[in-house]
Order: sequence, then structure tokens, then C-alpha cells
Amino acid sequence: MKKFLLVLAAAVLAAAAFFLYSLATVELPEMEGGASSQAYGDVAPIQGLPESASSAPAEPAADLSFLSEEQQNVFARAQETVTWLADPSNLMNREGNAAGGEVQLEGQSYLLITGEDENYDDFRARMLGIFTESCLEQLDFDQRFRPVDGKLAALAGGLGGAIDYAECPDAYRLESAGDDAVTFTLIGHYIEQGAEETDTEFLTRRADGGFDSTREFTIRLVNTENGWRVDEFHSPLYPYTF
Repeated sequence: MKKFLLVLAAAVLAAAAFFLYSLATVELPEMEGGASSQAYGDVAPIQGLPESASSAPAEPAADLSFLSEEQQNVFARAQETVTWLADPSNLMNREGNAAGGEVQLEGQSYLLITGEDENYDDFRARMLGIFTESCLEQLDFDQRFRPVDGKLAALAGGLGGAIDYAECPDAYRLESAGDDAVTFTLIGHYIEQGAEETDTEFLTRRADGGFDSTREFTIRLVNTENGWRVDEFHSPLYPYTF
């Protein structure tokens, strides 16, 4: 009987040892996302994130040096148009132009432009040397400028510029670039006079490049068979027009 009890005790101890060994070597399931289980305070970085999610966004640049010379040139030409795209009648003040008579088209007043830009077809062709056709549609070009017997008529009146647009230079952030298209963000700066700020203090702060907020605008250039053109355009000076 004593021998039997010793054998039984040995068997029980062996079974217990096997059970403990099984617990120690069992493979825990992987955590969702493939990350391994780790103790708090020693957490491994998450693996498998898309490259775009793990990389920091590009820092804004003070200039457009990330564009080619041709791309910079076509964007600069687009910026030169904003004064009279926002208020088409301003085109009469462009060097080489003058004002003609006024005509009514579909209940709206248009000013005939004389001088360098007086031919409608030539003027529109010059704009297509800067913008794509779809961008001219975005800018409501064919409502702002109309042909009258082949002459250019410019819509009279338009919205003024944003009075809170600050004097500090715009900034730029490249978003994507390829052989066919380049997209970047234009960052405009805006300033408002504080309730306790005197006119002199405000004007001084503005002249020194101060600003209170920023707005971001997407600019897109595309490579056409005729060269680079602006395909999406906005102006921080006229944020409610473009």
C-alpha cells in the first residue's frame, strides 16, 4: 500500500509539472496590427503604418525655389492678373490700355477696353498662355470678360481686396510634384487690430510684418502640350473672389 501511494504521488507531481510547462510555453495570439505584447513603459513603435502617416509634413518655405523656372514664371504671371480678374474694369488701368464706352449685356454693365488688350480673342489667348481652360472656368472668366463685335468688354465693378491681408510675405508648402503636375499650398497671413490697440500700434505692428492668423490656398500647375499652366488658382488678397 505504501508503494502504491508513492507511485501515485509521483504521477501527480509529473502531471502538475507538465501542466505548468504547458502554460509557460503556450504561444499568445498576436495583437491586432502585428505588434507584439510588451510591458507598459517599454512600448515598441507601431509597425506597418503608411509612409505618409509616419513622415512629418514639409515645413513652409519662404519662396518657390521648389518649382522650376518655367513653373515660377507662369505662377508669377497668374498673380499679376488678380487685380483685374477680381475687378475686370481695372484692366483699363493696365499699361497700354484705356477705357472706351460702356455697354449693357444681360442687365450688367461692361466697360469696353481699348489699346493693347482691346481684341477679345487675342486677350483670351494670352490668358490661355497662363491658365488652363478649366481654370478660366473656375475664375468665371467668360462672365467677367465678354466679346462685343470682337472687342473686349470687362465687367464693371468687383469685390475689393481683403483689408486684413497682412504685409508679411506669403509662405509656401510643396504637397506633391511630378512630371505632369505640381501642387503646393499658398499660406496667406492676416492681421486685425486689437480692441485695446491704438491705430499707431496696429500700423506699426503691421509694417513690422506682424500677423494674427493664416489661411491656406491650394495651387495646382499642370504640364500641358504647350507647357506648364495654372490649373487651380486662388489669391490670398481676394479670398472671397477666387
